[in-house]
Amino acid sequence: MDSNVVLTVNGESRALAVPAGRTLLDVLREDLDLTGAKMACDDGECGSCIVLLDDKPLMSCKLEAARARGKAITTIEGLGRDGVLHPLQEAFLEMGATQCGFCIPGMIMRTEALLRRNPEPDRETLVKSLSRNMCRCTGYLKIFEAVHYGAGLRRGRARSNRAERDGNRGVGRSVQRLDSPDTVDGAAKYAADLKMEGMLHARILRSPHHHARILSIDTSAALAVAGVVAVVTADDIPGTPIMSNCQPQTCLFPKDRARFLGEAIAAVAAETAEIAAEAVDGIEVSYEVLPAVLDVEDVLDGHGPALYPPLPNLSPATEFHDGDVAAGFAEADVIVEDTFKTARREHAAMEPEAALACLDENGVLTIRSPLYHPFVQGQESIANNLALDVDRVRVICPAMGGNFGKRGDAQAPTVAGLLALKTARPVRLVYSRSESLLGSSKTPSAVMHYRIGARKDGRVVALQATVHRNMGIWAPYLADATTQGRELCRFESIPSVLSHITGPYEIPNVRATIHDVVTNGPRSVPLRGTSGGYLPLAIESLMDRIAAGLDIDPVEFRRRNALGVGSRTHLGQVMTDSVGIRAELDALREPYRQCLDRSRSHGNGTPWRRGVGVGCGWRSITYVNMPDVSAAVELLPDGRVRLLAGSVEQGQGATTELAQIVSEALDLPMEAVEVTIGDTHLAPYPVPTFSSITTLVTGKAVQNAAEGLKEALCRVGAALLERTPEDIRVRDGFAFSRSAPDFALGFSRLYEEFGRRRMPFRHEGTFVWEGRATDGNTISSEGDTPDIVYGFNACVADLEVNVENGRVRLNRLVNAADPGTIIHPQALQGQIDGGLAFGIGIALSEAFHPDKPATLRHYGLPTTKDVADEVTSIYVEDPCPRGPFGAKSVAEMSVIAPVPAIINAIADATGARLTEIPATPDKVLSALRSVDSRLWRGHRTRR
Repeated sequence: MDSNVVLTVNGESRALAVPAGRTLLDVLREDLDLTGAKMACDDGECGSCIVLLDDKPLMSCKLEAARARGKAITTIEGLGRDGVLHPLQEAFLEMGATQCGFCIPGMIMRTEALLRRNPEPDRETLVKSLSRNMCRCTGYLKIFEAVHYGAGLRRGRARSNRAERDGNRGVGRSVQRLDSPDTVDGAAKYAADLKMEGMLHARILRSPHHHARILSIDTSAALAVAGVVAVVTADDIPGTPIMSNCQPQTCLFPKDRARFLGEAIAAVAAETAEIAAEAVDGIEVSYEVLPAVLDVEDVLDGHGPALYPPLPNLSPATEFHDGDVAAGFAEADVIVEDTFKTARREHAAMEPEAALACLDENGVLTIRSPLYHPFVQGQESIANNLALDVDRVRVICPAMGGNFGKRGDAQAPTVAGLLALKTARPVRLVYSRSESLLGSSKTPSAVMHYRIGARKDGRVVALQATVHRNMGIWAPYLADATTQGRELCRFESIPSVLSHITGPYEIPNVRATIHDVVTNGPRSVPLRGTSGGYLPLAIESLMDRIAAGLDIDPVEFRRRNALGVGSRTHLGQVMTDSVGIRAELDALREPYRQCLDRSRSHGNGTPWRRGVGVGCGWRSITYVNMPDVSAAVELLPDGRVRLLAGSVEQGQGATTELAQIVSEALDLPMEAVEVTIGDTHLAPYPVPTFSSITTLVTGKAVQNAAEGLKEALCRVGAALLERTPEDIRVRDGFAFSRSAPDFALGFSRLYEEFGRRRMPFRHEGTFVWEGRATDGNTISSEGDTPDIVYGFNACVADLEVNVENGRVRLNRLVNAADPGTIIHPQALQGQIDGGLAFGIGIALSEAFHPDKPATLRHYGLPTTKDVADEVTSIYVEDPCPRGPFGAKSVAEMSVIAPVPAIINAIADATGARLTEIPATPDKVLSALRSVDSRLWRGHRTRR
């Protein structure tokens, strides 16, 4: 029953009819359209919904709206006044503290409450206060900087004017990000914030079992609920039931069996979200519960039924060989080997999955949903499922609350689209956090056995590896064996993992075997980069043990074996440029020594033991069989230019970075560059936004397009000025003669001339990749070799381990990266900070298992208390010839090296060598108890 409630929101009195039990967050978002406060969790653990109740921070998702009577409610939209940003909002913008922006309103509101009580908080106070606000993008460090800066602004300190000093154009400057202003004042609209007249609300019914046969589905009770408009199951899918890339599950809805806890079974569209939830509960599914296989070990031990009978749960071996491994080990003076295990991980983007679907006036199904590939994962996948022509599907990416690899899941937009077609009304679908955790794709867990041999001169001569990776419900080998999946399931090639099997080292003799394991869980996909980010745990742990056995400094040992220009990879590729790992290790020598000195001076009067570790990583930026990628730059009537690209903005700064490339190429101020990305109709240039390809690949296509337009401008300007094209220069929206610069033609005048001459206003540019791949399940370096651009990363970790309770605290991380040419220094640093936080979580806390409670805290998402006290970033700038102005991607690499660096530092501090991560306190204590028996297992020295 509704009750009349008067609330004072942002200084305005609002009278509302509020149903009993309705939360303040729901009233703000749905009734008042104040969507700055976000719903990112189910139980008040994330802090994204924080508003001020009088001067106190309140999780608005936990308070009934009626209980806010008589209180002054302030949301992010009301923090500034008369169109002027609040000092904290200004600070977050200027310091680059907002990336995807989804959690930022909650961060700002929590901080404002703190500063009202304590105008000058120290770091410890700030860390504690913000520890209940989660962020996945930033790594928290720039948030700390913004709070301290904003605190000064609140007290009247003058602004730094950094933006003015850095200028407003071109590559190499920290210009204000184009997407950031809307993230600090609540104006940014994410998919769950969108509304349409007559909109229905959708909910999904999910499997309560890890594995079960579906005997029957009865939807009659759900359809009988007043306000229910449609219920859909597998029988209602008009096209193919198979999901493109099988993410997160093989079929949009399964027909015969559910294969993981949380798998989508059916969906409802109703007049309200509450009615939809009631109807979902009314769908009756009869299950026959079956045994489940949840882990790699279950399959290797022969337990559990086949998930796709008669196919086995273990794939055939994919093998690689280069050189003579037996001869290499015979040559070795030191051989180490061990088995390593990693956990499945959750991408944990702060924005849960959501979609809004409708039919436009032309009958085109238009879906607004965050997808990293709106073309293949969007248009093509949705069209296949819904039996539509591709041009009858339009995907628009609204503001995206992080990606990290999960936004390839097309479940939410496809279900919303199916219901929109069935009802002929707009339909919005929003996941809860538990749905997002249980029902989205995950990263593989892996069991890796590595054996590495080295000579006493410090050169690694042989490596042998066997890797079993948990692919969840579907693995590539199934596509070749099932007629259903043959044409529609697209996947990364297994050789992409094999291409990283050695780490960034030149090893002459290599043999590797990869097996995919199918288990009862969502499909496995990459997290912040493809190509086996789990491998460095094994490689770098053994590299450390060899260095210790040979009594060689671990930094020096890695450098002796590191790839360089002229080195040959195990795939046979000779590295010709942009190989930064040696320079990174050189840059880390002094920080490593400093950390060692601090470690050695650390007293042992407490249970805390201090240690230092180093780790390296690499990953491909381009990949084999990469298609050509295009983009466009268009001259507009007013003299500005419009950039059109298929990439999407997911918090990484692509909007600004691509505009900077156009600005640099045309020597234009940033305000003269308009950006259109993430819309399959307006910017029809298919490209995914994943695997670090945006800067190098899309960026180069954009540069080529801008330079094509520049050439046309110079050609037309030369004709009008009676000069040669070589004599014409463009700057600030004008074309003029170098020899007679006083007379200039504005771009708007040139636009008119383009029209008169019937010249195209839009110029396209293409990034053409000539890398080659060797096909087949047995890969050999003797065939064609791929041409891959790699990014490299090296890291030093300085930490302390409590030998009584197993806790680890990070003192310092020093990270070295090779970005080529830096396009936006501040954005790059924010991406590195966020990547390091990912690495910390992977090393110490993050583990997904379906039997754990489906919350972010139980998953182990890092908070402000978990990041390092001090972070130092070192950049080795060596322009990449194939990138835009020499730039190449770098952010995803920063996730890799911190993981083994932290594990090696734990071993340095305690003598306990962990072989399974995350290194939770219980695992650390277990390793400490067995340190004597495990430290040198597998170590052999020949004399």
